[in-house]
Formats: sequence, C-alpha cells, structure tokens
Amino acid sequence: MLVTVTPSHDADRPLRIVLAIGSLAVGGTETQLVKLAAGLMARGHEVHVIALRCAGPLQAELQLMGIPTRIFAYGGLRLRNGSGKRSLRVLSREAGQLLAVWRHLKNLRPDVCHAFLFTCYTHVLPLASAAGVPVRVNGRRGAPPPTPTGLLRKVLDLAGHRSSSLYISNSQAIARELTRMEKVRPCRVKVIANCVELPARTADVVRQPPCGIVVANLIGYKGHADLVEALALLEAPPRMCIVGDGPERERLATLIEARRLGHVVELTGAVPDARELLAVHQFAVLPSHAEGLPNAVLEAMAAGLPVIATSVGGVPEVVIDGVTGILVPPKAPAELAAAITRIVASPPLRVKLGSAARQTAERFSVSACAARHEAAYRAQPR
Repeated sequence: MLVTVTPSHDADRPLRIVLAIGSLAVGGTETQLVKLAAGLMARGHEVHVIALRCAGPLQAELQLMGIPTRIFAYGGLRLRNGSGKRSLRVLSREAGQLLAVWRHLKNLRPDVCHAFLFTCYTHVLPLASAAGVPVRVNGRRGAPPPTPTGLLRKVLDLAGHRSSSLYISNSQAIARELTRMEKVRPCRVKVIANCVELPARTADVVRQPPCGIVVANLIGYKGHADLVEALALLEAPPRMCIVGDGPERERLATLIEARRLGHVVELTGAVPDARELLAVHQFAVLPSHAEGLPNAVLEAMAAGLPVIATSVGGVPEVVIDGVTGILVPPKAPAELAAAITRIVASPPLRVKLGSAARQTAERFSVSACAARHEAAYRAQPR
C-alpha cells in the first residue's frame, strides 16, 4: 500500500543531517559520502560526519569544506584483547565508544542519521533511535559482509532493521535483494543512484595503441585475477593499468608474473584521485563478481570511456550492452578476452560507446543526487 506523507509546516527549513561511516579511508562508499555531504551542504543543510572506527585521507576534504567530523575508535564488541586473552577492560572500552556515539547524537539532536555499510547501520542506527533521531536511514551499497555469523549476526541484523525508518539503496538490484531476502517492505526502500562529477577533460579514445584501466581495490571479488587470465588468452594483449591496493596485491603480482604479463600489466597502487588517469586511457574494465553500483564505472563513463564490465548487481542499470559499454558474465575470462579484443580493434566503436557513456553519466550529478536524498529525508514522518 502506498502511504502519502503530508509535508509539515517546516518542510523548507534546513535539516541537521549526520552521515555515519566506518572510516574515512579512500573507497567507493566513503567517496560517495563526501560528495553527498558537499551536495547537501550546498543545498543549505547542516551536515555532520561520524567515522565509527577510524579517520583517513578523506577527512581532510571534509575539513576543507567546513563539515564537522567526529572520529570514534570503535573496534567491535569483544572479550579478548590483541593477545587473545579475555579482557573485560577491552569490552568496557568498546562499549564506552558506543556510549560516546549515543551522547554525540543526543547532543546534536539531528533530524536525520544516514548510516552507510553494515557496521554503521547495525550499530549507529540503534544508538540514533535511542537518542531520539526521527529519521534513521539504512544505506545499502552492496552485499552485507559474510561475518559476523551465528547468533551475533542475527542480533545485529535485527537491531539494524528495528532501528531503520528508511532504506536507501544505490541500485534496483540491491533494492530487490532487500525486499526478497530481508523481507523489507517495498514502501520503505528508496533507490538513489551514486553521483559522479563530470570532468571538463574527456579521454581521447581513438589514440593508438589503446590502453585499458581498472580502478578497484585489490579484493578477491573485484575479479582482477579473471582479467589477468583474460589477457593471457590474447596473442597481443593491450597494456592495462590496475589502480588500487589491497590484500590481493601479492597474489595478483605473482599471477601476473606467472602469466608473463609483467610488460603489459602495471600495478600502480592506490592513488588519491584516479580521474586524471582515466583521461589518458582508451577503455575501462571492471571484472567484479559482485557489486552494488560501482563508482569506478560511473567515473569511467563520465570521462567518456567505453566500459567493459560484468553483468552483476546494479552495473547493467548504467552499462547498456552495445550502447554505453560491453557486458560480460562474471568469472568468465574467455568472454572478457573477446570483449577486450573487440574494443581494442575498433576506434569507431570506442567513440560510439564512450560518447553514449558520457551522456548517461550526466544524469548522475552531485546536485541531483543531493536533491533526491533531501526529498527522501523530508518524506519521512517526524
């Protein structure tokens, strides 16, 4: 049943909004939070940021914008210290950090608390509810983590659901999972896609020889190993720049060496801003096994690059096969190799797909994203 909420008399007043995240390290969700904070502030709202676990490089961006940021050193409720010994002191310290979050929210008295990712929507939202925050948003960006498990997982999931007044997902695919797998009523779910900044400079996609780029943390499910195997199938593989860092770096470097692709594949490590690198490449690849709506795809499209991506999560919602890019199945190196061959061999195809990709990306501006979030927040009864 569709519920219509009548706007209150103060529907136009600025909102006080808290955005909560685990850390301010460089990552897809973290970057989206910073952009959303900037967009909401530009619309006249008072924005605060909570980092539950630790700070990171993105904190400096928030500080430059004048957005108050509070860092908590929460490490998870546990009975053992770093040496594996039982310690009530550790449990007391972590519980104290959660109490500090509650006090912070109680003092701020925000209109909205929007929590991103599993730890925040299962920890911060219950605290926001206890602090009397009227609008509590459960932000879903992709599949929840596999751990914790058992009774603890059930308790955390229940706490997150009970304290959420609204769910915002970044793709229709995630929204469907919420309603199907977690039994969230569709009327409580709003889909708002990621935002992207449009660079003034677009890529020269006809430049020869064409070189590809992958922007993704080196995590197993991002599928970098599939890309290496795909390149190994080609007689003359194009140069490929892999931007990002993570736990899979050593294994990936070993695989690159084993496939004798060291002269072709470059591991650049993490960079503060990959958008400048996008502009000097001719196509982008994202071979993930699972995704929500990845920033890497939108940023590549905004740069005018044709994108080769796997048809997972919300990717097919922006990468239209044969129109803005090429879709391939996940975990399929042969199909990925064929798509790379097709892109490399045809400059006109790169121009066609890249131009359409840029036009599509124009719909996902920061200002439009912030306006959609504001409308979703205001539609909630308070």
